[in-house]
Amino acid sequence: MVFKFPSGITARLALLIFSTLSLVVPEVLVAQQRSPQVVVPESTFNFGSVPQGQRVVHEYELRNAGDGDLSIQRVSPACGCTATTLSSKVVRPGGSEKIKVEFDTTGFSGVKTKLIQVLTNAPDKPELTLTLTGTVVRGVSLVPERLDFGDVHAGSSVSTRTKQFTLETKEGMEISVTGAKSYSPYISVRQVAAEPRRYTYSVELLPGAPKGDLRDRIVVEFDGGKQASVNIPVSASILADLRVIPSTVSFGIVGGTTVLERRVRFENSSGSKIAVSGIESSHPAVSASLIEVEAGKKGVLVVKLDPSRMGGDLKANLELKTNHPVDRVVSLSVYGMQPPR
Repeated sequence: MVFKFPSGITARLALLIFSTLSLVVPEVLVAQQRSPQVVVPESTFNFGSVPQGQRVVHEYELRNAGDGDLSIQRVSPACGCTATTLSSKVVRPGGSEKIKVEFDTTGFSGVKTKLIQVLTNAPDKPELTLTLTGTVVRGVSLVPERLDFGDVHAGSSVSTRTKQFTLETKEGMEISVTGAKSYSPYISVRQVAAEPRRYTYSVELLPGAPKGDLRDRIVVEFDGGKQASVNIPVSASILADLRVIPSTVSFGIVGGTTVLERRVRFENSSGSKIAVSGIESSHPAVSASLIEVEAGKKGVLVVKLDPSRMGGDLKANLELKTNHPVDRVVSLSVYGMQPPR
């Protein structure tokens, strides 16, 4: 086949065009085939043991072993406590770039692992993970780390309502204890011993704490170091000195006219004897009497139900009047149901 040049193009000009195309087209094809290859010599760094509050800094190296430009598209730390910096987002073939990672250990303790995700345009490894791991050592240690008093009677002895904790600062750390306190009017804290880097405190639950679950804290304050204070949780279940066990009586489904009877324990856990001056019922079908087992300390409460006076399903309340300085009234709930009609 004979190729004809357009009018006006000489043979010399045509030769020049073919020569130029023969040089440019291969270069374009070669450029299109070039690609980056990311290499990370060290993707995991263990910073060992560091004191709480210290800032850990490490640089990870990323190398481009390919023949195309490596683009670092995104660097994402797993949490806000870790920060990253990057001087350039493009790494030329044969070059390298460093990702600087900083981890603020304030508020952390124990073994910690932080992950940094890196996205690139490398076809063989578009996503890679950098790992920062190590142990954060608290500047202080607590024994115990929380105070649980369990069940405590309002009138129990001081020894029952008192516990201790010891706080020790780590050697070589510039930390000193300035004090320990509680914001609760029912918790008293005082220092009972002090040695170099070791402090012992006594904690007492004060009389007058409301019945039920107590949940509070003790705050120990420091001078020096990154940590300004530490909280010690305090928990207790404050029980009344006077109790009926159980506190609820159920007669279930009540039929017929025979008077029914249930018995419950009555206990006084205070250090003094008390007297029950009377028992009042909120319903005419329910009555009660107290049989003393140990005068002023223990007894049996006999609860009676007269079905003929129920007048429907029963929900009543018994109140024992006492001379206790705090628990002047002890209550007992009584339930019963009539058969379905």
